[in-house]
Amino acid sequence: MAPRTKERILAISLRLFNEMGYDTVTTARIADEVGISEGNLWYHFRTKKDLVRAHQYALIRRIDTHLAIESTPENVLEKYSQFSRLVFEEVWEYQFLYRDQAEFGRTSPELEDKVHRVYELTTAAVQKMFSHMIEAGHLVMPPEELSPLADNVWMVIRYWPSFLRETRRIVKLDKTALNAGIRHHFALFETSLTPQARAYFDANAYV
Repeated sequence: MAPRTKERILAISLRLFNEMGYDTVTTARIADEVGISEGNLWYHFRTKKDLVRAHQYALIRRIDTHLAIESTPENVLEKYSQFSRLVFEEVWEYQFLYRDQAEFGRTSPELEDKVHRVYELTTAAVQKMFSHMIEAGHLVMPPEELSPLADNVWMVIRYWPSFLRETRRIVKLDKTALNAGIRHHFALFETSLTPQARAYFDANAYV
C-alpha cells in the first residue's frame, strides 16, 4: 500500500504544482486531494521541498530519453524533430520545475550538479545536431555560431514557462502555449534553414 500511496502523492502534487504554482499549493491541499491525512503525507515527504527533489530526480531520469537520441547527417531532421518534441514534452510534464524555481529555491548540491550536467549534455547534443544539419546542407551557418545558438536554444526551452508567467500571467501551460515555445525556439535559426528543412520541421516538430 505504501508505494501506491507515495506514487499517488507524487502524481497529484505534480498536477497541483503545475496548475496552481508551487507557493499556492499546501501539503494539506495535496493530502486532501490524495485522500489521506497530512500526517500520512509527511510520513512519505516531510516538506514540499522533499516533493520538489523527488520530481527533479524523476525529470532527470526522463531527460535521459532525449539524451539517448543520436543523429547523423542523413536522419538529422527526423531526429531533431523527435528531440525537440521530447524536450518540450518534459517542460509540459514538469512545468513548475521550469517556472517556479524562484519560489522553491535551491534543493541540494547533488541535484544542482546533476542539473548542471543535464544542461551541458543537452546543449552539446543540440550543437551536434546543428553540425549535422550543416553537413547535410539543411542549415547555412558558420560553425563558430553554433555554440551561442545552442545556448540560446536551451535558454528559450528552459525559461519559456517563466517568461509566460512573468510577462503574460500564464501559470499553467496549454498545448498552444507549448507549441508557441517550440515556434520561438525555431525562430532563432529558421532563416538559416533551407525551405525544405523548414517545411519538414513545420510538419513534424510540434506537439
